[in-house]
Amino acid sequence: MKRNIVLALMSLVVFSTLSSNLAHGQGLGSIAGTITDPTGAAIVAAQITVTQIGTGLAREAATDVGGYYVVPSLHPAGYTITIKARGFSDARQNVTLLADQTLTVSLQLKVGSGSEIIQVEGNAPQVDTMTSTIRQVVEQARITELPLNGRNAAQLTLLSPGSVNSPNGGADQGFTKTFPGAVTISANGARQNMVSYQLDGGNYVDEYTNVNQPFPFPDALQEFSVQTSNYTAEYGQNAGAVVNVITKSGSNNFHGNAFEFLRNSVFNARNYFAPLTFLDNGVLTPTKDEGRDQIKRNQFGGTFGGPIIRNRTFFFFGVQFTRFRNVGSPSNSTVPTTALSTIPASGPVTSSCPTCDIETYLNTGGPGGTPGTIDPVSLNILAGLPLSTNKAVTFLKPDNENFKEYLGRVDHSFTQNDRLSVRYGYNQFERGAVFDPTNLLAYADGSNITNQNYLIHENHIFRPTLLNDFRFSYARENSTRGPAANVPSVQDLGSNIPFQPPTNAIQQIRVNGFFNFGDNPNASFIRNNFTWSDDVSWVKGRHDFRFGGVIERSRVDLNNRFFQPAEFSFNGINGFLSGALGDYSGNLAFR
Repeated sequence: MKRNIVLALMSLVVFSTLSSNLAHGQGLGSIAGTITDPTGAAIVAAQITVTQIGTGLAREAATDVGGYYVVPSLHPAGYTITIKARGFSDARQNVTLLADQTLTVSLQLKVGSGSEIIQVEGNAPQVDTMTSTIRQVVEQARITELPLNGRNAAQLTLLSPGSVNSPNGGADQGFTKTFPGAVTISANGARQNMVSYQLDGGNYVDEYTNVNQPFPFPDALQEFSVQTSNYTAEYGQNAGAVVNVITKSGSNNFHGNAFEFLRNSVFNARNYFAPLTFLDNGVLTPTKDEGRDQIKRNQFGGTFGGPIIRNRTFFFFGVQFTRFRNVGSPSNSTVPTTALSTIPASGPVTSSCPTCDIETYLNTGGPGGTPGTIDPVSLNILAGLPLSTNKAVTFLKPDNENFKEYLGRVDHSFTQNDRLSVRYGYNQFERGAVFDPTNLLAYADGSNITNQNYLIHENHIFRPTLLNDFRFSYARENSTRGPAANVPSVQDLGSNIPFQPPTNAIQQIRVNGFFNFGDNPNASFIRNNFTWSDDVSWVKGRHDFRFGGVIERSRVDLNNRFFQPAEFSFNGINGFLSGALGDYSGNLAFR
């Protein structure tokens, strides 16, 4: 058992910004601007009300002596901005605030009575002119409309400028350790493990290799932003990009959907470049499916959300299941050949096929050119190989995968100044192990990975210019791998090796120039992450002061039996058949 406990306490962050350089919490946005009269003069003490369209929750602010206002720490959503000032007609405008955005909404009021309302049409400019952060927001339209292989929204992080796919480097360690769907990106030349991921403001990094935990499926995902340069001090944990992911929440209206996405050979056309024949034990054989798509993937689920108490408490729930089946890509190997219907246990035999490897060995291939004897352990292995009169064999490793994804969220407003959000996400991945006692070449591990993520977010408004955001997040990921339950150990094959792990596994048996099979033994990789964070926003005139800190406790527990079953290697087929390398005082093999 290996335990790695990391306790990181970030220094107190204090920074002030002018109106041209606002800051906001993880994934939250701000609306700011200037209110003027028809002559362009600033209107002092104008009342600003920002109301979230879906929930009716409102925030208020007032303009200063320069006509400037700011409403920080807003959830990305659609809002109605209402401006009231004595001696002027009221003005109203609908806007959409994106994740990590500082949206500029400046209006010019007309002289008139308060009973007259001027509806401002047209969208506010989406270009952020108030911060220097280089950022790309992937909103709902692109998440749901752009083609996504497997509906993995994390792939859309590559849409941000300066981000490139960088699969090499060890950040993604395969389906037995890393939850499938991790996207290893390099942002502006940084390493793949230097990207910070946040889900609703809580830590969302796989602490084992610093890749992303699984993104919510598109129907449960509202949007996410990718900041690649000049982000603020609160994102100081990594030198690469910062990805803020926002989940959907409920509203005053009930909304839901059901979906199913299906891929199989019935709907997919045959690959134009697919061969019409395949190699079966060295013989070209016509394919039964004529090159049709062999992947079968079925993704289905739904979402539902709405009010528990109108204008106060809301819920959202989503679920998606994925069933993936594939016959696998053809693999080639070289095996000994025989023309015999059975393989003798020992002793020389006569043969009419002196060029076949096993028969040649039994006749003349022993030490000193004498007739050979096949080692009993080797016989047990040969019984599990697809032997024929041809050396080259082609085989498939079937790939069977299942995914389960759940996401639930509740948002509650105790008062207009005190709001609480609770969110839970669950992801499970299963991949079946492969073991065929008649074809050991197809031997492959299976895996089971469970990911859970909890978040509590409390937002308190002491006054319109003083706000506090507190978050606690807990993430747990448990990755286990191992072979099928009926896999033998090398002791079961007849070897007298003194030690084997309690769970059977064959790590590797390799005959150079011929075949090899095996996979990693049983292991578990468990990581737990606890994160406490707090951000305070204090607007003073045209300055926005930010105070914050993060405490993070990460723990990684490993139970890995790597190399415990041992690896066995033979320099050639004769050594493998004879067991001549079996002397433990010499080269480690079976005997």
